[in-house]
Amino acid sequence: MRIKHLYIITLLIFAGISLNAQIKEDSTYVKPTKTYIKYLDLRFENGAMMGNGNTIGDQLIESSYYNGMDVRLGFRKSDKDDVYSNVYRRPYLGVGWYASTFHNESIGNPNALYFFLTIPFAFEFDERLTFSYTAAFGLSYNFNAFDEETNPENIFLGSRNNCYVHLGFLANYNFNERWSANATIGFKHFSNGSSKLPNLGLNLLPFTLGVSYKMNKEPEMQLSPGTIAKYMQHDLINVAWYNGSKNYTQGEEQNYYKTGIGINYLRQINYKYRIGLGVDVFYSPYMEERGAEGNSVSTAIVGSWEWALTRRLYVPIGLAVYLNRNEANGEKAPYYERVGLRYRITDHLNAGVTIKAHGGAADFFEWTIGYSFYKDPNKY
Repeated sequence: MRIKHLYIITLLIFAGISLNAQIKEDSTYVKPTKTYIKYLDLRFENGAMMGNGNTIGDQLIESSYYNGMDVRLGFRKSDKDDVYSNVYRRPYLGVGWYASTFHNESIGNPNALYFFLTIPFAFEFDERLTFSYTAAFGLSYNFNAFDEETNPENIFLGSRNNCYVHLGFLANYNFNERWSANATIGFKHFSNGSSKLPNLGLNLLPFTLGVSYKMNKEPEMQLSPGTIAKYMQHDLINVAWYNGSKNYTQGEEQNYYKTGIGINYLRQINYKYRIGLGVDVFYSPYMEERGAEGNSVSTAIVGSWEWALTRRLYVPIGLAVYLNRNEANGEKAPYYERVGLRYRITDHLNAGVTIKAHGGAADFFEWTIGYSFYKDPNKY
């Protein structure tokens, strides 16, 4: 089945290549003013699994052996005047499919679908050897989840579906205009955001080797670092509504709704960064059903940083300190962190997902819809 999945995906990708070539051969075809350079990657990886000091977990790691592979379709803007292409030195964005095996039935053979971003350290131009940093975020599936009776060894993950995160440093060597080889070293993490306990998370240190094929020719006009217009700083007020669910007790099937509202004032200081301060209010209902006592409402002061990857896509990062909290609501520390992805559907309306955690231990996934009040004086 895994080979079948790979075959279908590869077939669809190469069907796209053929269609693209046929369109270009059509005499009526008019080349658009803004195009994308497309890349197809095939990568294989091997790596170490990280333990957490738990005896059962360490035994599971010692009896497992990790291998993985990726198929990626990446896009790179060829428009030399695009602001964010200049700011990030011609980044790659795209989607990928991941398959792996741990050679251990207790963990399973998970797959993942994900979005990725690769940003070069410098403009590449015609350099043979280049270096970048890369990140991927998506949804994994096909784990064999923890079960007290049928699978008690997998103390890392209590769910078949989990989030997928991969961070790494990448080296790329160009053999010619079309073909290149790459190597990546990094960190990979699987977690379900405490939607089903246990959720210790599965961590890997993978090393990846791959080959990349450029599917269409690079435009003759190379992107230049050029002069980027001076950024005019401006203020924003963000209102966000968080929604999610949480499993409070291992072995309990019931998940409980959790919600919150955040209001943040931010200052966008350049094309990349917005910084500010705000307030979060969380509500964790069903106290009686959960057998919990105390307040179901908690509040916090939040320091916010938003990293704009494009005009619409950005990474929200937060570090907060509670003004009041209740450990019965899963608020195990006096502070929490937040990180994720959000996208501006319109100039002001946005949506995305973040993970709220206490010292690295997940609280819940925040599926978020928000609205930003601002007036941007910059031209893009």
